[in-house]
Amino acid sequence: MAAAAGAVGVALVGCESNDDGASAIPAADAAALRQVAGEALDLANRYDAAISQNPDQAAKLTPIRDAHREHAAAIGRSLDASVSAAAPTSSGSTGSGGAGSGGALKALATAEKAAAERAVAACVAVASHYAPLLGAVAAARASHAEVLQ
Repeated sequence: MAAAAGAVGVALVGCESNDDGASAIPAADAAALRQVAGEALDLANRYDAAISQNPDQAAKLTPIRDAHREHAAAIGRSLDASVSAAAPTSSGSTGSGGAGSGGALKALATAEKAAAERAVAACVAVASHYAPLLGAVAAARASHAEVLQ
């Protein structure tokens, strides 16, 4: 799992806009990119909470958390700006989803599935040169959900 999460992070490092900032990003595209980045940070925060509540799951959850942070950073580079930690987040609960690591993993899997669906919708909605980045984020989220099952 760590290798897969690392590979996704490495793949996303190269996924930046190639337009060297010469043209302005349409507002709708920027908003979609910021939403996906904000959700990545929200998911990373959920993983932090789950790791602190279930330290026995840290080896499994830490690479996924780190991948979400890299997703936000890659999108920030695409926007030619850093994504604020206060970026919009999803409206889901940040709790562990029940007692024990099983409940935490289930809650994270549910959050990952919902976030993957939103990333797919954003991928379809943005200009085509942002689609590979958002598609990679959506695929990573879907794979995270599977790992957590």
